[in-house]
Amino acid sequence: MKRVCVFGASITSGLNDFAEGGWCDLLKRDLLKKGIFIFNLGISADDTSDLLKRFEPECKARRPEGIIITIGGNDSQFFMDKNDFRIGLKDTCNNFEKLIEIAKKHTNNIIIIGLTKVDEEKINPIFIKEKRKYYKNENLERYDKAISDLAKEHNIKFIPTFDLLDEKDLSDDGLHPTPAGHRKLFVRIREGLRDWLC
Repeated sequence: MKRVCVFGASITSGLNDFAEGGWCDLLKRDLLKKGIFIFNLGISADDTSDLLKRFEPECKARRPEGIIITIGGNDSQFFMDKNDFRIGLKDTCNNFEKLIEIAKKHTNNIIIIGLTKVDEEKINPIFIKEKRKYYKNENLERYDKAISDLAKEHNIKFIPTFDLLDEKDLSDDGLHPTPAGHRKLFVRIREGLRDWLC
């Protein structure tokens, strides 16, 4: 059975889809029928620096034939108290370069999945009041484009998702997909994987 590691944050972990487990678990059940086992390695609140700390040990432990990376949205959080991003765009790109370098030591089958939009009217009042930080779609789009450009530069398949979800596909927190939103992600990603490992 082929092994595939999917690295990400809370959306990858399936947050807010309590019945089906989110897009990654939908993918896991679908690919299992084809002899491919998915390790869902999404950890809530992770950014690219967090992922970099655990990336190589996770890969060594699981010996994947394929690696999927979908992270970077949390990097774009803007912290009001320090007047700066959680992870600056340049550092995000440097982290991705390192992730790609490590991934290539384990497999040539690498895919990067893009970021998703937020509902700013829902998420920012909560985050500004409780956490003194906020998300902006214009920042998410900049990070998404930079990640897409890196994938192209390294000849790695990129599955775009920034255009996919709208407000009705997002939960009340304005950040995480509804079950229907997770299913839309699954369909887009599954289609992108049609000729990859299958």
